[in-house]
Amino acid sequence: MYWKSLYPLALALAVKAESSASCSFDDATMTAAASISQLASCPTLEGTLEISGDGIGSLDLSSVEEIKGDVHIFNSSSATDINLNQLGKISGSLSIDALTQLHVIDFTKLSQIEDLSLISLPSLSTINLNTGISKLGNLKVSDTALSDLSGLIGQITSVNQLDVDNNKNITQLQLNNLQEVTEGLILSFNGDDCEISLNSLQYASNLTLQDTGSISASNLSSVNGSLIIAYNKYDSFELPVEEVGGALQIFANDDLTDFSLGNLTKVGGEVRIFNNSELEDMSESFASLKSIKGAVNIEGSFSNLTMPDLEEVDGDFTVKTDNEDFDCKEFKKLQSSKKIEGHNFKCIAPEKNASVSGSASLATETFDASGSADDDEDEESSSTKSDSGAGYLGSGIVAVFLTTLFSVLI
Repeated sequence: MYWKSLYPLALALAVKAESSASCSFDDATMTAAASISQLASCPTLEGTLEISGDGIGSLDLSSVEEIKGDVHIFNSSSATDINLNQLGKISGSLSIDALTQLHVIDFTKLSQIEDLSLISLPSLSTINLNTGISKLGNLKVSDTALSDLSGLIGQITSVNQLDVDNNKNITQLQLNNLQEVTEGLILSFNGDDCEISLNSLQYASNLTLQDTGSISASNLSSVNGSLIIAYNKYDSFELPVEEVGGALQIFANDDLTDFSLGNLTKVGGEVRIFNNSELEDMSESFASLKSIKGAVNIEGSFSNLTMPDLEEVDGDFTVKTDNEDFDCKEFKKLQSSKKIEGHNFKCIAPEKNASVSGSASLATETFDASGSADDDEDEESSSTKSDSGAGYLGSGIVAVFLTTLFSVLI
């Protein structure tokens, strides 16, 4: 059957003779239980279908075996449960969002998903699955009451996009079968001290880890896009990644004292490290890093930062610390040998015993593209010496004049 459009409490139906096993929709919208009951004879849903409104209680779609089109169930404060217990395959997309009273979804037979989104479902605590998902394209689970996603993601070896965020009851994410992420993996702001295990993961296009309690990814060798590590609870981490194709960003990890990216040789974008208040030691963090294609901006209170194998930085370079034990010598040498090629170079650190009072001042080296240096501290020191020299000379002239005048008068 072909349904051109559906209005609340009334349907305009036209029979499509070639197939009684499929229901096709052309931008159809259902807002009433009576309308939705018409889906009882639809094993396959094709086209675009929207189900919305507060006239829905228990949503029975138990005849549906496959979703080939795009089904969107949204904006209902009355829907309490969704029965899709015969649904085996989503070859199109199914999105369920903003159902504030929804507490259970029955996916008993579901095994293959192309695109599934579960968003803003604050009461959803149960998903019924039998054997679990064996094939997954894209999955987003955000702002739910779920505590366990093992049935949805536990068996998955490859995924295009996986985004699990803001699910406060999730304290563990065990993805130990996952080997490949072709577009993006986001694990952010779930339960306090959420433990992340990705020990079979070898490749991720983009990887974001935020507000996690621990991370284990012992076989991760490549991140083709960006790698973002932020707002996490651990005091150290180690990733064996050898290449980051995009940006590397490490920020706002309040307990982080050290980390190791010891196998990392190349970053295809920028390197930004900032607002890690306890991070003092990066002496072993970049032991093998050779090439940075973007800019470098590293700020904090660190005393040690070394990149002994660094041969190329294509963008601007800024390193700034308020720790007086830091020495800029290594990076100044890299800049003078033209290995840092960006237009601007800055290495800023307090100089020990820089003043008589004992307070430390910042020693700054700034270079432009020509390699000429503007040493702020040296200029200041030179200026001070010139002023004091001029004062001494002036005092001497006055003394000679007074002595001569006194002799004449006598």
